[in-house]
Amino acid sequence: MTWRGLEGEDLKNNIRQLIIDFEPHIREAGNFEIAEETLIHLEENEQHFHRFEFVKQLKRKIDEALSPLIEDEIEKFAMAGQVDTSGQETLVSKITQSVIQSKPYCDMSRKMKRYLTEAVEELIKNFDAEFGSGKHKESSDPLIYHRHCHHLDSDEEESSCDSSFNQGMLLLPNSEELQSVADKLHKNRDIQSRTEAMQILNQNMPADFINSDFWPQIRKNLLDVMTEPEDSLTHLSMKFVTRAFMTTSPQTREIYTLLAEYLIGQFQSRRGTIPKIKNGLDITNPAITKLVKAFRLLNEFQQETTNYWIRYPDRYIEEILESTLNLFSIHQMGGPVGTSSQLSPIHFIALIDPKAQWFIKWMHGNYSRQRLLKLLEKYRPIVVNAVRHCLDFSANRKLPFDLMSDFSDSFNKITVGGGRRSYYAGAELEYAYFIHSVYLLGRLLCFTNGRKFFPIKLKDADEPVTIKKLLVSLVLVVVDPSSFTMPRAHSMSYEPSTLVTEILKILCSHEQTAEICLYKDEITTALLSPVSQFLDTQCNKAESEGEEVFGRPDSEYSYFEDHNTPGESTLLHIADIVSMIASSTKGRRHLMYGERKDMFNRTKSSAAHIIAKFTKKALLGEIPRDGSSSPSKSVIGAYLYICRQLYNTCEGLLVLYQYELHNVIVRVWKEAFKESARSVTPTPSENSSSDSDSVVTARHGGLDITAWEDTLRDNLLNFASSAKGLLLLQQTGAMNECMSFMYARYEKKLQVSKCEKFGYGYMVTQVAATAPGMIALQKTGYIKSLISELWAVLECGASDTHLFTPKSWSVDAIDKSSHKHMIRLLNVLSAFPAVYEVLATKPLPSKPEYGFREIPTTIVDFVDRLIMVDSEAKIHSLFNFEESHTFGLRVLNVMICCLDTFLLLQSQYNFQETLLTAQGYNHNLKEEIILDMLSLERNHILVRSFLIGGPSERILPPRSIDETKKTGAYSFPLFSSYPVPREYIPSIGGRSTIKQDNDLGKFLSAKKPEKGQAWLDKCKTVLSKMLISKPDLLKANLMQQLLEVGIPIMSKIQDVFPLLEYTGTDSALKALKLSQLQKNGIKMAIRYGLHLKVIHNDVTDRLTHLLKQCSYYLQQQQKPVESSLEYLHSSYGGFDWFAATIFLMFGGNLEKSWNFLHKFSTLGCSGYLWIPRLHCSVHLPSDLMCSGISPLFSSTGHNIELILQIELPLVASAFKMSGFTPAQICFHWLKQCFWNYLDWTEICQYVCLCIVMGIDYQVYLCCSILKHQQKNIMEHMQTQDLIIYLKETAISGFRISNYMTYMMSLEKKYRDTIFRDMLNITRP
Repeated sequence: MTWRGLEGEDLKNNIRQLIIDFEPHIREAGNFEIAEETLIHLEENEQHFHRFEFVKQLKRKIDEALSPLIEDEIEKFAMAGQVDTSGQETLVSKITQSVIQSKPYCDMSRKMKRYLTEAVEELIKNFDAEFGSGKHKESSDPLIYHRHCHHLDSDEEESSCDSSFNQGMLLLPNSEELQSVADKLHKNRDIQSRTEAMQILNQNMPADFINSDFWPQIRKNLLDVMTEPEDSLTHLSMKFVTRAFMTTSPQTREIYTLLAEYLIGQFQSRRGTIPKIKNGLDITNPAITKLVKAFRLLNEFQQETTNYWIRYPDRYIEEILESTLNLFSIHQMGGPVGTSSQLSPIHFIALIDPKAQWFIKWMHGNYSRQRLLKLLEKYRPIVVNAVRHCLDFSANRKLPFDLMSDFSDSFNKITVGGGRRSYYAGAELEYAYFIHSVYLLGRLLCFTNGRKFFPIKLKDADEPVTIKKLLVSLVLVVVDPSSFTMPRAHSMSYEPSTLVTEILKILCSHEQTAEICLYKDEITTALLSPVSQFLDTQCNKAESEGEEVFGRPDSEYSYFEDHNTPGESTLLHIADIVSMIASSTKGRRHLMYGERKDMFNRTKSSAAHIIAKFTKKALLGEIPRDGSSSPSKSVIGAYLYICRQLYNTCEGLLVLYQYELHNVIVRVWKEAFKESARSVTPTPSENSSSDSDSVVTARHGGLDITAWEDTLRDNLLNFASSAKGLLLLQQTGAMNECMSFMYARYEKKLQVSKCEKFGYGYMVTQVAATAPGMIALQKTGYIKSLISELWAVLECGASDTHLFTPKSWSVDAIDKSSHKHMIRLLNVLSAFPAVYEVLATKPLPSKPEYGFREIPTTIVDFVDRLIMVDSEAKIHSLFNFEESHTFGLRVLNVMICCLDTFLLLQSQYNFQETLLTAQGYNHNLKEEIILDMLSLERNHILVRSFLIGGPSERILPPRSIDETKKTGAYSFPLFSSYPVPREYIPSIGGRSTIKQDNDLGKFLSAKKPEKGQAWLDKCKTVLSKMLISKPDLLKANLMQQLLEVGIPIMSKIQDVFPLLEYTGTDSALKALKLSQLQKNGIKMAIRYGLHLKVIHNDVTDRLTHLLKQCSYYLQQQQKPVESSLEYLHSSYGGFDWFAATIFLMFGGNLEKSWNFLHKFSTLGCSGYLWIPRLHCSVHLPSDLMCSGISPLFSSTGHNIELILQIELPLVASAFKMSGFTPAQICFHWLKQCFWNYLDWTEICQYVCLCIVMGIDYQVYLCCSILKHQQKNIMEHMQTQDLIIYLKETAISGFRISNYMTYMMSLEKKYRDTIFRDMLNITRP
C-alpha cells in the first residue's frame, strides 16, 4: 500500500499548509481548549475542509485500506441474515465496530500516528524557519481580479475577495514592533525601511495593526506610502488593502475609508495626474494603472460588504457611505463629450462596474437604502450629473456622424471579444458614464424617497427636469432608428437601446413605480411613435375624417421624417417594454384607456388601438404601403403577444373586439399551415448540383414556418381565457387544433407564456364548461389521460413496477394526491352541457367481470367502476374498494349539485335505487344500517338528491361521525327507501296571502297608471325603494301581481323577439312525449312546491301540460342544426327550471303561468332567464346557434368576470389560482334559477328584479353573491377545494335587499356596457 502524500517531506508540507489555512480559526479561539474543540469540529464548520491536500490524501488512504474489509463485513452480515429489524443504525454500528477492531485498521492507524508525530516534531523544531519569515507559498498579485463582466486589462487571475494570500507570522506583534513599523513607514524614511515595514504589515493579520494604539500613525503613513510613485511600495500597499478586505471584521471600514481617502487625494492633487475627458484614458500609464486597480478594489468591496455590514454598528455603514459619496462627488460639473473637463471618479467606476451593481446592491435593503438616500441629499450633484449625462446622450444621438455607434461597438468588444484594451477614447468614457447613470437612476426611481430628488434643476436649463422628461429622453434612445444605421455583427449587451430597454422593463415590473413614473400618455406616445409611423396612411385618413390620432407622425414626437423605417431591433425593444406594461392590471388599463384610465369614456386613439391596428395590418400583410420592408414574423409575433395579453382579459377583449383578431389569426394560421405542409413535402429536382443547399434552406424554412404556426395557435388559444373569447374561438372552427396545442404544452408542464407561469388549468375549466369544448378535450386525449392518472393514484397505473416496500396509504379517504385529481376531474364535469355531451344516451358497460389491471379511459367507464358499484365483479376488481368507491361518491355528490346533471344520471342509470339497495345490504344483525364511511356518503347523496331547498329549507346530514360524543355520534337516521325521514325536512310556515298596504301594491293597483316607459321607470323606483327599506313586505302575491301587470306593458316597449301565435292543439300536446329526465324534474318541482306550501295538492298534470306547451311553442322557433354535438341534436336536454319557477310563483295556476311565459318570450331578458328559450333558436345568429354555447355563459358569464376583475380583484385572482371560473359557477346557479342555493323568497325576488330592473341585474346579483362570499372564497382557495365549496354549499346569509344599493352602484357604472352587450343577442 502506497503512502504517497502521507509520509516524509510531502506530509510535512501538507501539515504546514493546513496550519496556515486554519490560522484564522486558531486566532479566534481564546485558549488552548477552545482551539482544540474548534479543530475537532472543523469538518462541520469549514466549507472547504475536504479540499485540503492532507485531508484528500488521508481519505484516499482510508478508502484504499478499509473499503474491501467493509464490503466483506456487509456481505457477511447479509448472508448470515443477521440484519436487525430495529433499524439500519444497529447494522452500521456493528460493522463499524468490527472494522475498528480489525488488524488492517490497527496497522494503518499505528503507522499513520508515527508518520504524523515525526512530521509535527520537525515542524516544531524549525518553527521560526517554517512559519516566521513567510517562506511558504505566496500568492502572485494582491490585486487579483477575475470577473466575467469586467473589461479592463489585468495580469491577475483571481478575485481579491476570494483568493488565498500570505498569512504571515502566527505570533502577535508586540507594542515595540508596532511602534517600529509605524516609524519605518514615515515618508522621511528611506525606501528600504518603508519596504521592510510594509512586508511586516503583510506578514501579519491586518486586524492586529488596526486594533492597536498605533493605527492612527500607521494609517497616516500608509496614505503617504500609497501616493508614492515607487512600484514596489505601491504593490505592497495595495496588497495590504487586499488582505484586509478578505476578512469580514468591522476593521475593514478603516481600510475602505483609507482607500477612498487616497483616491480623493489623487483627484484633488495639483500634480495633474488625472487626464481630461477629451484626451481619453491610457491604461499603459503606470499612474492610471494604479488608479484603476484601486478603483477595482474599491468596487469589489462595495459589492461584498453588503453581505455582512448589518452585523456591525451603524457607524460602520455610515462611514463607508460617507466616504464613497464624498469620492464620487468630485468633479461633478462635467459637460458633454469634447469639453476640457477632467475625468471624475465615476468615469473610473463606470468602466469597472458599468451597470452600477454597487448602487443596486446598496439600494436593495432598507438598512442601507434609507441612509444612502439621506446622504445623497447632501451629495445631490451625483444625481444631478447622472441626469445631465442621460439627457445629453439622448440629445447627441440625433446628431449626424456622431461617435456613439462607433464607441458602443468597440466598448462591447471589450467584454464579448475578450480583447486586451490599452486606450479608451473620451466618447467611450462618457458612454460608460451614461450606462452607469441610467442604471443608477433606474434604481433610484424604484423607491419613493428616490423619486423625491425630482424635479431636478440643471444649469443653463429653462425648466427643471421631471421624471417624465427624463423617461421620455430615455425612450428616445430606444425608438430612434439612427442607432441602427450601422451593421451589427452580433448581439451587443452594451448597445444603448438594449440597456435602456432593460431599465424600462425593470421599472415596469414594479407596478406601483410604473404607475407613478411610466404610465403617462406622453411617454407612451413617444414609445409607440415607430409603430405609429407604419400607420401614417391610416392616420392621415383619420385626420381627414376629423378623428384624433394617437402618436401620429406629425405630432410632437415625430422622429422619423429624415430616417428610414424603424428597424426590427427597435420594434422588438418597444414590444418588450409594452409587453412588460401589459403584464400588470394597471399597465393594461393604461394601454387601453390612457392616462385618465376612464373605461367609460373610451377612445380609439389609445395605445391598445394603435398596437391592435398595427398587428392586424401586419398579419394581413397590409403594411408597409410605401414599398419598404415589412415587419418580420418575430416583430408581428411580439406585438400579437401584447394583443393577447389584453384580449385574454374581459376588459381587453371588450376594447379589441372590433378588430376581430380571432378571425385574422385563423386566416393567417391556415395559410401558414398550408405553407408548412408544402415545405415538408420533398419534390424531385432536375438540377441536383445544388440539392444540398436547397434542402438545408428548405428545412430551415420549414422550421420557421412551424414555429410561426405554433405562435399563431398559441395566441389564438388564449381567447379561451374568457367566456366570450371562448365563443369567438369556437366560431373560428379552430377549437380542436388549439386544444391539441394546449394539451401538448400542458403535458410537458410548460408555462403559459413569458409573463404567465400558470393558467392552463383555468383555461381547461373554461373550455370544459361548453359542449364543443368537452368534445375538443376528448379528442386531444386529455380526458383519457386524466382518468388514467387518477386511476394510477387510486388503484394502479399502466406501468406499475414491483415495490420492495409498499407505499403508505392515507387514513383519509381523499388524501392530498387524490384530492388534486378529483379537483381536475370536477373542473371538467362541472357544467351540464359538457356532462351531457359525454354521458347522454351512453349506457354503462356493466361487464360480468373486470380485470385487476383494467384501467378506465372514459367518463362512462369512471362512472361504471367507481360510482355505480352494483355488482360483486366491480367490487372485487378494486384493490382499494372503500377508498376508491368513496372517491367516486364524492365526485357524484358534487356532480348532482347541478340539478340537470342529477336528472340525467338518475334517468339513465337510476343511481338512487343503486345507493338505496347498497344501504339496505349494509346492516347488522339488528337490521340497523352500519355506520361506516360508505354508508355516510351514500346517505348524504340520497338526502341531497331527494330534497330541494335553500339554506333554511332543507337539512343535509354530515359525512363524518362526531368522535367527541360517546353516544349518539351520528344523530341523523340512515334509511334504505324513500321518502327521506322527517329529520331532514325543516318545518316551513305557510305563505301569507294577506295584502298589506305598501307603495308597490298601491302603484300596481292604481286605476289610472302611467303608460309605457313612464310606468316602467316609476315601477323600478318603487321596487328598488321597497327592496331596500321594506323587503319583508314583498310577499309572493305582490310579486305575482307585479309580473302579471308588468309583462304586458314591458312586452310592448322592450320586445326583442316577435310574439308568435301558439298553434298547439290538445292532440299535438298529447303526441308530445316528455323525456324521463323531464318527468323526474316535474316530480322534484312538485315536491318542492308542496314543501314550500305554495301549492296544496298534486298538480303534476298541470305542470306537465305547461312544459309541453312551452316545448311545443319553442319548437316553432327552432330549426334543425347540422352538428356533431349531442347537445344540439334534439330539443333542450335539461329541465325547464324557469317555467317550473313561474308555475310555483303563480301557485300552480296553469293559465296564468302560460300567459306570462307567452308574453315574456318577447323580451330580451327571456333569453337569459328562460334557458330553453334560445336553444337552437332561429332568432340567434347561425354561428352562435351552432356553437352550442349558451348566451347565459358567453354574455352573462363574461360580464360577471369583467366586473370581478375591476371591482373584486381578490375574488377574480382566487378563482384563477383555483383553476375554476366565475362564469362556470354563475352559469350553474342561473341555469337552475338558484334552486338549492337561495331560499324561495330570494328566488322570486331575483326573477322580479331581472325582469323589472333590467337583465343586467343578473350580472350584478352574481357579483353581489361573490362579494358576499369573498371571505369563504379566499379560505377555500387556500385549502384548494373552491369548486367543491361553491357547488355543495348553499348561499347562506345572502339577501338581495342587503345588496340592492351595491347593485344600483354597479348599474350606474356598467349599464351602458353590459346592458347593450346582453341585448345585442340577436345580432351576428
